[in-house]
Amino acid sequence: MSLIERLQSYMRHAAQERYEAVPVPPFTAFLHPFDGLIYFNYAIPDGPVAGDVREPLRRLRAVFQERGRVPRFEYVSELAPSLEAALLANGFRREAEARVMVCTRESFTPAPVPEGFSWSVLTSGSSREEIRVFSETSRRGFSPDEPYEASEEEISKTLGELKEGRSVLGRMEGSPAVVGSFTPPHGGITELGGVATLERFRKRGLGTALTSRVAQEAFARGVDMLFLSTITEEAGRIYERVGFRFLTRMLFLVDASHPEGASAPVTSE
Repeated sequence: MSLIERLQSYMRHAAQERYEAVPVPPFTAFLHPFDGLIYFNYAIPDGPVAGDVREPLRRLRAVFQERGRVPRFEYVSELAPSLEAALLANGFRREAEARVMVCTRESFTPAPVPEGFSWSVLTSGSSREEIRVFSETSRRGFSPDEPYEASEEEISKTLGELKEGRSVLGRMEGSPAVVGSFTPPHGGITELGGVATLERFRKRGLGTALTSRVAQEAFARGVDMLFLSTITEEAGRIYERVGFRFLTRMLFLVDASHPEGASAPVTSE
């Protein structure tokens, strides 16, 4: 199995662990049991797709619509090279294209720790207060203008998701500043995600330092490949500093009837 095939296999496994998997050959729909947020509901092709897909797409749309979800795809483009054209011809539009980057033990380059920077590694045994601070820092890092206070339900949900994954909360001179996480490893692979820095702490290398720390935690868990997806070249250069290298591209396509403006999550440095 090639590195790219391993990566797509991991994505399928991670989706199946979190969501309901509904086979609709040659696709599988992964649907959140109760949350209709567009990013939590999507399909992945089972492999290269050839021939007329109109009937499979009709059945796939029906599965999404029965559950009040927006039909959507997330997949590694290299493994289904003809699928995008078929989707565009059948009522989908491109939502985004992401660069997939990987970091291995061999390519990893630890980043320097800025003066005054410290961190806490959060697990399912962390205090609810630490989780609250983590959740609020994350949301404000991505959406600085959105008023937000973590609910008890959100804190409990985050604690539950930390059973196998790990999150890191970075502080600058004691003040919460930046966060990041990696997902539960499988087959030696894990995904880096959710790296977000509060506005007043940006452009100081904290996102790079935090990414470096998350990578160290992942490799200590026996992971041999850490990957991430990023929309922008600028963010990609940040990750190159700690040893991430471009591998392939992911495509995000959504039913064209869905309003413009929804895009794949991006990383905030």
